[in-house]
Amino acid sequence: MDTPQIKYIHSGELTVAATYETADQDEVSASFPMTVLIYVARGNKHYRHNGEEEVFTEGSYMLIRKFTDGTLFKSPGKSGQRSKSYAFALTDEYVRRIIDQFHIPQNLPPVKKRVMKLEKNDLLEKLMVFIQENIDAGTDIDKDTLNEKTREALSGIIQAEPALAAVFREYTRAQRTDLTAFMNQSFLLRIPLKALALQSGRSLSTFNRDFKMIFGETPHRWIMGKRLSLARDLMAKMRLSPSEVYIQAGFEDLAHFSRSFKKQFGLPPSTFYAMEHKQ
Repeated sequence: MDTPQIKYIHSGELTVAATYETADQDEVSASFPMTVLIYVARGNKHYRHNGEEEVFTEGSYMLIRKFTDGTLFKSPGKSGQRSKSYAFALTDEYVRRIIDQFHIPQNLPPVKKRVMKLEKNDLLEKLMVFIQENIDAGTDIDKDTLNEKTREALSGIIQAEPALAAVFREYTRAQRTDLTAFMNQSFLLRIPLKALALQSGRSLSTFNRDFKMIFGETPHRWIMGKRLSLARDLMAKMRLSPSEVYIQAGFEDLAHFSRSFKKQFGLPPSTFYAMEHKQ
């Protein structure tokens, strides 16, 4: 069983970039609560929707618009190595701060495609070098740096395909989403509750009210329960150990994960894993 290697870059409470390395070819949802810029460093990334499939080969840049239907999966490249990709999140909050600085013609037609290949350019390459260096060094970034990197990403995307400026003009307007689907797509994100509410198209007070009405508990308790249930399933069904599973389940450190798991299920994750897989 392949164990994916996942690393993140944070800015305060936001997860803003990540790398994902794996040999698995399992399909995952292409729906994210923010637009995502991806660089395929090794292998191939596939997007599948309504029976059609598009392949993004090694060295490709791709843009996935938020709340996109369909699935993603990976396959090895010519070298047969584990696939690896880097991602940078373009959150509405930061796009709103910057997009007015760009001259966007008012007559640009709407962009129908949800997943797009971008021609590489110096701006995109510079951004991904920065992300790779910071991920390798385990270095988080401050808000000013995130603001500047978001500006670089938008500049690189619009330089690669000028028509895509319309995407970000449209996406600066809040859209109230289906909260059940939104939360099932977002519970692994490291993001402040206020920012999560805004991503869903709601004020914090409206978000809390709607959440309690739909789920019957607070957002914090629900998110914690979802993450712990995911961790339990990964240990039981995928045979991943606690040290392998805690990051995939949205926890920052193993000690916090272990305490939370014991509080939820009555025993430490190491004991649960041993009981599930005893000879």
